[in-house]
Amino acid sequence: MCSFKKKPLPDPRHYDVIPPDMGYLYFAEASAFPLEPGNTGFCLANAWWFAECAFLAYCHPGFVRMAYRLAGLEGFRCLEGKGTECMIAWNDAVVIVSFRGTELKSMSAMHEIRMDIDTLPVAFGGGGKVHKGFLKGLEEIWAGPEGLEVFLEGLAEEKPSRALWITGHSLGGALATLCFARTPQATGLYVYGAPRVGDQDFVDLIHDRPIWRVEHARDPVPMVPPDLPAIQFNFKDPGKLIFITKEGATRDERPVITLEDQKNRYEQVKDIQDSRKKEINQTIAKAPFNVDRSREVIGKISEHLQMSRMEWKDHLDEFQDSFGLKVDDHQPVFYAIKLWNALVASS
Repeated sequence: MCSFKKKPLPDPRHYDVIPPDMGYLYFAEASAFPLEPGNTGFCLANAWWFAECAFLAYCHPGFVRMAYRLAGLEGFRCLEGKGTECMIAWNDAVVIVSFRGTELKSMSAMHEIRMDIDTLPVAFGGGGKVHKGFLKGLEEIWAGPEGLEVFLEGLAEEKPSRALWITGHSLGGALATLCFARTPQATGLYVYGAPRVGDQDFVDLIHDRPIWRVEHARDPVPMVPPDLPAIQFNFKDPGKLIFITKEGATRDERPVITLEDQKNRYEQVKDIQDSRKKEINQTIAKAPFNVDRSREVIGKISEHLQMSRMEWKDHLDEFQDSFGLKVDDHQPVFYAIKLWNALVASS
């Protein structure tokens, strides 16, 4: 039986869930759940490791280097563009490339937000069309003798047997997807809360390679850019979905929630309230009608109104919980912690 404990989820009301977070202990207890570099199927240990890498990428490069070294990856390099940051860590068994997402607390945030919203589809070198802003972000660090392309080729030549994994959260996941498409020697890709990157032709370029697309509960970012064929705005989802539920379970599809479920709940609430109304009418119909009976009726009506208010509020909250989106669910700390908890529960 596993002796490791699940981690508590942070409360956004009292804990700053927006990265970077240099108070978080990255790769804690990693030796108990080692990375499996050659495993290209979905693996909870790998999903957790790469979620930690994607979360860590938001931190200062010096801090990132230290965290990777403690986790057993001695090699490290950081590549920076105008708004793009890419962290590469490696040892004899594996190379991990992680892209930072939009860092809202940094001076580069406006540049990255412009990158996010520059959604015009443009031609991708290998085929298909992709998000213009994301492609420009990758280009900032890709080419040239000091660029990512040459650096990864050098690592591959140095030790061909070494696995190469690419990862990222949010904008970092979009950049990681484009990098993966340009890196045929890459072993696989894990992305977290990533927006869509390209059209069906682009997705077809990489459809037979190991790609794991992780989404959490009501995270809105994986829903954009939208798929709108009528205006030639055809953004598609790559790879295989791993969905983390609100409760922390992992599924291979998004939950299907229908209005019929809400209709049934509405009818349940209405039946309860109709039963109370009937009881009030029976009380009113009783004789004789005096001061004490009036007080009883007024008390029952007041209680009914208060209970009805709470019942409808609960129903609307449930409706919002089922159909609404929640920005807090996008934060990388929830991906990392919930995958750790799922890993502990499975061991």
